[in-house]
Amino acid sequence: MKLPPAWRSMVAGLAAATLVILGPAGPASAATTIVDNATAGGFTASANWGTSSWSSQRYGADYRFATPNTTASDVAWFSATIATAGSHLVEVWYPADAGYNNATPFVVVTASGNQSVVINQRSSGGQWVSLGNFNLAAGTHTVVGVSRWTSGTGYVVADAIRLTSSTGGTAFSLPLPKSALPRSEYDDPHHDYPAIDLPVPTGTRAYAVRGGTVAIIDDSLCGRGVNLTGTDGAVYTYCHFSSWSVSNGATVSPGQQIGLTGNTGNSTGPHLHFGIRTGSTRRCPQPFLLAVYDGVTPPAATSLPTSGCSYTSLAAATVQPLG
Repeated sequence: MKLPPAWRSMVAGLAAATLVILGPAGPASAATTIVDNATAGGFTASANWGTSSWSSQRYGADYRFATPNTTASDVAWFSATIATAGSHLVEVWYPADAGYNNATPFVVVTASGNQSVVINQRSSGGQWVSLGNFNLAAGTHTVVGVSRWTSGTGYVVADAIRLTSSTGGTAFSLPLPKSALPRSEYDDPHHDYPAIDLPVPTGTRAYAVRGGTVAIIDDSLCGRGVNLTGTDGAVYTYCHFSSWSVSNGATVSPGQQIGLTGNTGNSTGPHLHFGIRTGSTRRCPQPFLLAVYDGVTPPAATSLPTSGCSYTSLAAATVQPLG
């Protein structure tokens, strides 16, 4: 089912303003820096860290590994040159294996001090994994470390990092990795009210579509989910997570991982339910999502349609409920 002609005109008529699509939602922008463990001057580690090329999920020619240590951190550090101070999406790449650590501490050196993010390196390997958005200081310095200090079991792995500046201009993101679904899935109607169901496997990363504040949802209908109150005042709802990646009340940036998709709540199959609301009015999210997918500035939430995006309002459509 495709969008009505009037909606297609809305999307086609959007000004082709430059849009920063952060992290996995689209191609890396010019303000992106990648540091591999083999980058000259970009990586330091003690002799306790070995080198391996065993896994085909590695980023470059090899990666570094070490056994856990509960008495010393012995951090392997990635360094980079930050051209402009401000918010950056920080991502890491590592090979995953059942023998790798299930609680690897990554240390991000922010402008206000170090922050730790724990990653399970037994899953999500061979791709960029978001640690979140952080304010980084300008200059050349250590940015991300991988610590051996963990009670988890298995090798801790340091392979590569990616930093994407989100300073300068409004930024938006798709709610899922762009590779997860084709464009055609973003104009499908919902089954009975303005919203959209995006069919993806359990464990697919879900991202904040814009900056804002998160409120956790945990009930029998939505299951595990979040209400993201955007900086525009609109509420962006995500349902049926298998788990959350943020805490209640957290401030998030566009493209920051907020959860993993699943099949919780009133759901008949794994998918992400996504909706937009202004006040008490539900809005059709399809024009917003199509614009972000195409790399143009999306329409304001208050201008999104309030009907025409559900099967109940499209009499000729076949009902295909997901929940």
